[in-house]
Amino acid sequence: MALKVVYRGKEIELPVKEIKAKELLKRLGLSPLSALVIKNGEVVSEDELLREGDEVRVVNAISGGSV
Repeated sequence: MALKVVYRGKEIELPVKEIKAKELLKRLGLSPLSALVIKNGEVVSEDELLREGDEVRVVNAISGGSV
């Protein structure tokens, strides 16, 4: 069983049945301050449980602009 995650245009399979969003980010070497987890089209909190079969994407949070 595996959880499929799309990150930077690539599909990654993690050999887990379920995992918390914050643990997923940790495994990818990311911080909850710099990345967002999207489950089934909605941004979720870092304590959200992700399960096999969920559509999961990880995107980098980018900010910028001028003051």
